Amino acid sequence: MKTNNTPGTVPPPREGAGGRLHRHLMALLTKAGIDNDTRHELVYSWTNGRTESTRDLSEGELADLVWKIENDHSFSSNLKRTAGAIKELAIKEKRSTVLAIAQRTGIHEGTSFEKFNHWMETRSILKKRLGKYTFEELDELVKQMHALEANYKASAEKAGTKAWYKHYGLASPSPS
Repeated sequence: MKTNNTPGTVPPPREGAGGRLHRHLMALLTKAGIDNDTRHELVYSWTNGRTESTRDLSEGELADLVWKIENDHSFSSNLKRTAGAIKELAIKEKRSTVLAIAQRTGIHEGTSFEKFNHWMETRSILKKRLGKYTFEELDELVKQMHALEANYKASAEKAGTKAWYKHYGLASPSPS
């Protein structure tokens, strides 16, 4: 086994308390009948998309996950569903961030999604509706929305811009 951290190599085994926790976590997951794909999804969700590998979990994350599996019966008895539920919550949180920024910048107003959906299909990073973005793709969209909001705020400080009128609640002048 190679011990350097170059791509395509296997990382060295954990030592000490982290190694014991990692082995314990793997034993718990095996005992629960969790397959590799579900394990990776669980870890990915547990770390909010930081990693899929149990080897990359910090000692604190390992301890928390082991505790949760050992002490929360509803969590441990539904591990397969739990992994999906954690991911769904993370997706909802990211979508909520996108919608909040869209409202603050005037892309989405009120309860009508017509203007917002049009913007998503023509101007968003992947040119598709919000509900069609995957968990991984939402990170790029959130990044785009934060940049858009920063540009909007800068524009709102300049008198006469569309953002300035919206920021101060003034009607835009007619184009004629």
